[in-house]
Order: sequence, then C-alpha cells, then structure tokens
Amino acid sequence: MERKKQYYTAITTRLLLAFFCLSVLPIVCFAWIMKDSVEETNIIKLKELATSTTEHRAEVISLFLQDKINLLVTLVSLYPQDFFFDPHNVERLFLSINHQGDFVDLQVIDVSGKQHAYVGPYRSKIAGKMYQDVPWFTETLISGVHVSDLFTGYRDTPHFVVAVTDPLKSYVLRATINSSMFNALLHSAQLGPQGDAFIVNRHGALQTPSLQGKTELSETERRLISSDSPSTSLITSTDIYTARWIAKGQWLLCLRANILDSLGYYLRLRDRILLTVIVISLLSMAAATMISLALSRTIERADKEYAALSLQFVQVEKMATIGRLAAGIAHEINNPLQMIGSQAEWIGEILPDEDANLVKNMGEYTKAVEQIKHHVKRAGAITHRLLGFSRKLASQKEKVNVNDLITETVSFVEHEAGHCGITIAETLAANLPLIMTDGPQLQQVFLNLLNNAMDAAGHGGRVEICTRFRGNSELVVEFADNGPGVKPEYIKQIFDPFFTTKDPGKGTGLGLYISYDIIRKLGGAITVENKKSGGALFTVSLPVSSYGEQG
Repeated sequence: MERKKQYYTAITTRLLLAFFCLSVLPIVCFAWIMKDSVEETNIIKLKELATSTTEHRAEVISLFLQDKINLLVTLVSLYPQDFFFDPHNVERLFLSINHQGDFVDLQVIDVSGKQHAYVGPYRSKIAGKMYQDVPWFTETLISGVHVSDLFTGYRDTPHFVVAVTDPLKSYVLRATINSSMFNALLHSAQLGPQGDAFIVNRHGALQTPSLQGKTELSETERRLISSDSPSTSLITSTDIYTARWIAKGQWLLCLRANILDSLGYYLRLRDRILLTVIVISLLSMAAATMISLALSRTIERADKEYAALSLQFVQVEKMATIGRLAAGIAHEINNPLQMIGSQAEWIGEILPDEDANLVKNMGEYTKAVEQIKHHVKRAGAITHRLLGFSRKLASQKEKVNVNDLITETVSFVEHEAGHCGITIAETLAANLPLIMTDGPQLQQVFLNLLNNAMDAAGHGGRVEICTRFRGNSELVVEFADNGPGVKPEYIKQIFDPFFTTKDPGKGTGLGLYISYDIIRKLGGAITVENKKSGGALFTVSLPVSSYGEQG
C-alpha cells in the first residue's frame, strides 16, 4: 500500500513538473528575453540619439565658427589697411557687426605686433602690449586664419580668439568670441539630468565648462581624444560616450549620456513584466496542482478498478484523447496571433450553427466576437486614416471644407487628449463656404495650433475650436485654451522664428513661425491674444471671396 502511495505521489510530482515546464517555464523565459531585449533596445536608441545630437551640435558649432571667420575675412577684403588703423573706424565697425553680442572685443595689430586699434572692455589691460611673440599672432601670420584654444593672455580671464590677416599679411584683425554665447550652443545637447557635454582640445584641456561641473577628464573620455576617427563612440556599464572632431580637428566635442536617465520607462515595464509573470505563474501552478491531483486520483481509481471493470479500454481511450487534445491545444497556443481578424470572422460564422441549449454563454461568445471584430476594424480604420494623412505631400490648391478638415485633425489627437483628460470642444458653424486653398498645409497649421493649445491647457484642461463666417469675404477659425495664456511681453515675439516659451529641449520655436508663414502664403492672417477669462486665443482668418465659392 505504501509503495502504491509513493507511486501515485511520484506521478503527481511528474505531472506538476511537466505542467511547469510546459506553462510557467516558457513564460519565465519569455519575460527574461523581453527584459534583456527592452534594455538592449533602450541602449541602442540612446546611442543613436547621442550620436545624432553630437553630429548636430558639431555642425552648429562649426557653422558658428566659420561664420565668424567669414565675417572677419569679409571685413578685411572690404576695407583698406588705413581704415583699420583708425580707432574710430574700428569702434563703429564693432558696433555694426556685434548686434547679437557674439564678440567681446575687436583688435587691429600690425605685422610688428603693435596694437593700432582696440574696442572692448579690456582696453586698460592690453594698452601698450606687444604681440610679436604671442603664439596665436604668429600662427595667424603664417596660416592667414587662426582659431585659438582657450587661454588667459593679457586679459587675465579665459577666452579664445578668431583672427585673420590681409592678403599682404601687413596686419591682423582679431576678435574675442563671447564665451557665454559659444557655451550656450552646448546646452541643448544635454541628454538627461546626469548627461554632460563639453569641448576639449587635443591635450585634454576643457574649452567649454562641463555641464556637470567637472574639471578633469575621466580615463574613458581621454580614450576618445586618442582616436583618429572623425567620430567615436564608447559604451560603458553606466554611460554612452559620443565624440566628434570639430574646427578642422582642433577641438573634440564630447557628449555623455547616462543610461539610467533613460531607463524610467524600462524599469516600469520590467516591474509590470515581473508582476505579470508572478501572477501567471501562481495561477498556472495552482491550476497545474489541481489538474495533477485530479489526474493522479483518476489513474489511481482506474488502476483499482482494472480487474473488475470491463470499460478500462474506454477509459484509456479517453485519456489518450485528452492527451491528444492537450497537445493540439498547446500547439495552437504557440501559433502566431496574426490571424485574429480572420479567425474572429470565422467564429462569428459558425456560432449560429451551434445549439444554444448545449452551448453555455452563447451570448457572451457572440459579444466577444463582435468586440474583436470591432476593434480589429477600428485599428484598420485608424491605420488607413494615418496612411491617408501621410500621403498628403503634394502642395496643391483645391476646394476645402474647413469644418471637415478640423474634425479630421481633432481625430489625430483625441487619443492623447483622452489620456491626458483634456476636453476638446468643437463649435463649427453650419453651411460654411468652401475655400480654394492648400488643404494639407492648412491642416498642418491646425494640428500645430491644437497641439500648442493642449500643451498650454495641461492635464484636465479644455480646448475650444470655433469656426464662423465674418463679413462676406473671411472665414475665421479660433483655437482657445484655458491655460496660463501668453505673457504680454511675448505677444509681439510669438511668431518670430526660434522664439519659444517652452522649457529648453521641449520646443524649437519654429512651429508658430511656420504656421504664420503658411497662412500668410495662403492669403490669410493669424493673430494671438489673451482671453479675459484666462488662456490664449489664436485666430486664423482665411479669404473666401477671391479664392472660393459658396458651398
């Protein structure tokens, strides 16, 4: 008896082990693979972002330096030597070229190293100084153009200069670059709160302040300097480094992105995966235990009745059928889920043939099938709509119903608005006239204004869109939000290029400028004001009489 008990206990244990291997173990393996895949994907995307950011900043900085060099070269070619030797001329020239504050000072030095003119804040410190033995001065006379490293010099403050000489090399025109303006070019390159961006020379000396306040390079960062490749990248356990040589190989732009800064979404996803795996594993083990015990008791009972029951072969056949069914189900579960739509249609067709008295929950099955088909159709409709929008690339004028265009535009953001709890209210005037305009470009303007309004309204906010016909020749579209509004001092600048009120890295300052330009080219106008009740109101006016017709 004891041996039989041990035998059936062993069967139960083996069944539990089999169920674990067939159900729980694949789930755990899948979760582990997903964990590594998500982390690896995050690192790849972060590296791509760091590389593209480095390339972009390197191009911006190179263009900035080249622009200053070209400006000095142009000045040298425009004016004779006597002009630059007159301090009053140099002062007027400095004021005319420095309206953006890119230069700190401007200086003219003859070939002997004697200063003839100077405009800037360090006049007293460099008065009477001779430059014939200064490295940057000698280098300029030799090569004609020179961009120095960061140095202190006679000014007793760190700075770097751009200098050029005339074709006869009889004098040098030298300008000190505004370090604050130059360093600001790197601020937008920071990726995450622990990220860093800076410029060093070939000796490892910092040419711009580190965003993290470091004063010396790490060993990994020094390895970047030793590379002869135009661009380099390194990945450590905590950081991703990307670097690119700029200024004709004189400086190295370095960017460091901290991997943990970008893992917030990954960590939340990992926790959800672990929680899901734990719940599924517990449910699977509970089901496996019950099934294993039930099967073990069935086998035990079948063995006890083996000698007396004539239906033992029927029982064996039943068990074999259950085994084949279980194998078939296991095989089908592992099939790809690519045929959801067609399978739902198929199930919907065969369900009416079943006997409703024999099939329990027939109504629930029918409802579930309809829900599957509904959401499959909904996903297909959304995909079709997005594809249709993406194909609208050709610029052409056609008859446009503005109300329909607004309704379609709102559909692009309604999911995001619902997620953020933002209410979008549409008050669209009936019987608006059709207008002859460029529909895709006009939709781009509407989408931009709608996104800006949602950003201003914030979570739980409200956005109102209104259309109306003004006079006999104008169609008006208004976008209003209940956000903080636009500061009065920003009203006149709101449509200027690169002007933005958003935090650094969240806006380019081009959206409203592009919208303004599109509306202007379409013959309309766009304005902004603050509502008395709070929030901003953007008004788009479009011509009707000269371009469209009553519709």
